[in-house]
Amino acid sequence: MLTVVSLGAYPLAATIFAVTAGIGTAPDAATLSALAFWCAQVALGIAAVGLGHLLRTRTPILAPLAAGLLLLSAFAHAASAGLMLGRAAGQGAADAWGANALAMLALVSLSLGTILLAVALFRSKLSIGWVGIVLLGWMVVEFGLSGMGLWAMLAGAAMLFTGFFVLAIVTARSNLAVWTTAAEMATQPVRREQPRRSASIRR
Repeated sequence: MLTVVSLGAYPLAATIFAVTAGIGTAPDAATLSALAFWCAQVALGIAAVGLGHLLRTRTPILAPLAAGLLLLSAFAHAASAGLMLGRAAGQGAADAWGANALAMLALVSLSLGTILLAVALFRSKLSIGWVGIVLLGWMVVEFGLSGMGLWAMLAGAAMLFTGFFVLAIVTARSNLAVWTTAAEMATQPVRREQPRRSASIRR
C-alpha cells in the first residue's frame, strides 16, 4: 500500500531524465512520495527477516539468501529515497554515478531476492506456491510492462500487495514454536510421557 502511495504521489511518470525537473515543480508531492517509499522499504526489510525466519527450516539455503538480498534491496532503496528527500528540500542533485550505482544495487538485489523467495515458496510445501507465481508475475509487470502506462503500474502494485498480504496471513497463522529461540526452548519444562501399561497385565 505504501508503494502505491509512493507511485501515486510521484510528481512525474515520464522518464528518469525528468526526475529533477519533476521534483522542482512539485516538491511537496516528491516529499510525500519519498517518505512513503522509504516506509515501504522499512516494511520490506521487516518482511524479509520474518519470511527468512519462517522458511529457514524448510529451505535452509534459499530462505536466508532471499532474505539477505531483499534486506539489501530495502537498504539501497531507502538510501535512494533519502536522495529524493534531499533534492525535494533543495539540497541539490546527488552524484550521478553514485546514484546510478545505488539504483543498480537495489534493482539487482530486489530481482534476485524475489526470484529466490519464489523458489523457496515453491519448495517449502506450505500450500502457497501460487504466491511465488504472483511474485514472479509482479517482476514481469514491474520491469517489463511498467512503461506501457498507469494500468501496468497499478496491476504490478496490486500483485505485490496480494502476494505479501497472503504471506502476512501465513506468518500470523504459523506455529509459535517457529519463533521460539533456543534459550526459550531450554527453559521450557520437558514433558515426560507416562509409560504405557500392557493391556495383558490386569489386576
